[in-house]
Amino acid sequence: MDSIDKIADPNVQSLIDNKDLKGILNAITHRNAKIRHQAEETIFEVANFNEIEYLIKNLSNEDKRIRRFVSRVLGECGDLRAVEPLIQSLNDEDECVVDYAASSLAGLNDKRAVDPLIEVLSHKYWAARTSAASSLGCIGDSKAIDPLLELLNDKNEEVRSYAEEALKEFDDDKAVEELNKYYDAQIPRNLKNVTKAFRKFEKSTPIEPFLEYLNNDDVEVREYASKCFNELNDERSVDALIQSLNDTSSIVQKNAACSLGKIDTQNALEGLFKSLKSGNAEIRKSAVWGLHESKSESVTKIIFQTLNDEDKNVRLSAANALLFSNRLYDQQNIDFVIEALENEDVTVRKYASMGLVLIADERAIKPLIHVLDDDDIRVRNYAAQALGNVGEDAIEPLVQILDDENNFKKKRLIRATVKALGFIKSPKIVYPLIKALSINDMYVKESACLALGELGDPISVEPLKACRYDKHKKVQDAAKKSLKKIS
Repeated sequence: MDSIDKIADPNVQSLIDNKDLKGILNAITHRNAKIRHQAEETIFEVANFNEIEYLIKNLSNEDKRIRRFVSRVLGECGDLRAVEPLIQSLNDEDECVVDYAASSLAGLNDKRAVDPLIEVLSHKYWAARTSAASSLGCIGDSKAIDPLLELLNDKNEEVRSYAEEALKEFDDDKAVEELNKYYDAQIPRNLKNVTKAFRKFEKSTPIEPFLEYLNNDDVEVREYASKCFNELNDERSVDALIQSLNDTSSIVQKNAACSLGKIDTQNALEGLFKSLKSGNAEIRKSAVWGLHESKSESVTKIIFQTLNDEDKNVRLSAANALLFSNRLYDQQNIDFVIEALENEDVTVRKYASMGLVLIADERAIKPLIHVLDDDDIRVRNYAAQALGNVGEDAIEPLVQILDDENNFKKKRLIRATVKALGFIKSPKIVYPLIKALSINDMYVKESACLALGELGDPISVEPLKACRYDKHKKVQDAAKKSLKKIS
């Protein structure tokens, strides 16, 4: 077995650049956790080193961490010389090596691995069983069908799921038939009829019999049917889905709302708009969420207006609708987003400041500066980042805050202001940041030190040297880190 010499404090990027495989394997066992993690993330780079023999040799390394790493890399090399050694690693004493080796054999797609992988399907480690199942699905040898069918009864849910996905890869009548039986066995008795009906649904068939399931006395039947309609996107279901917005089940409400949003006709949207006026907050919450599926421009203003709903959960649903439909980041909506910065709900303000991070428009400078003193730290941080993304246009108003000594008592404002300046990558902020080092606040000094290090201007060296003797260790450490960067 190879004994790999230890090295001290390696630069992992340099090891990659020099294609130093031995150095990377040393780093895998380094005492420093950060270095170990960096080395473990080099899998794809190492796979291109053309060091297949040395990698295979280290499948027998006495250190399991190295065996784990190598077994993962070999799957990315695409070299069939690794097949037999990886098959041998399926018998490794370390269960993680077995897992990684089984997974890597999928990428090599060699039928020599089929029988050994079938053996791993009964391994004590559940992750090894999932990897073996997945690899057998990729290789696609029909010999694996029966063992995979048996795995559908595994005690571990994730293993069963991987076996199911693997069986889907086989174009085999027996696999399809047995999978359908498996699916049927999972269906509760009360849902068998509705499941069978929707499985046979076609666009050409009359929809009325299917709509009846939305009125079934059994709530689980209605929930299942509403889920199916959410996937069908059939305009003939609009009227029934509008009625389902008032269902007692929030699941039915949500599915119906999303279906109507996807259908996106005037009639469907009117149903959702009407539900936004309901006295039931749960219905309003579902309705505004459904609107995120719509591509209609007329919907945007209505979702933003719903941010002022009296119920906090409805407001949150509206905010998520804007987020997931990308309306929150659309520059065309900047006036709506800026208005939301003044909302009484901190969650709404947080989402608005998030949106302005990506919009990065100078029209938002003044409103964003106003919320730099917000009660909520998340709002302040997003606002600082948004101002940083606006760029040099934000420098002057930010510097004005620092020039006013009356603001020094407003710790939240001063800290967020310096943080905002730090996000602006411009030489124009060097002097304001140096000036900020004289403010008697640990967080201000720390932020200023780190930002000066990122800018790398030699003029900041002396002020940073002085900060090495600050009474706060955080400031000292930040100054030393930045000085190291500049040097």
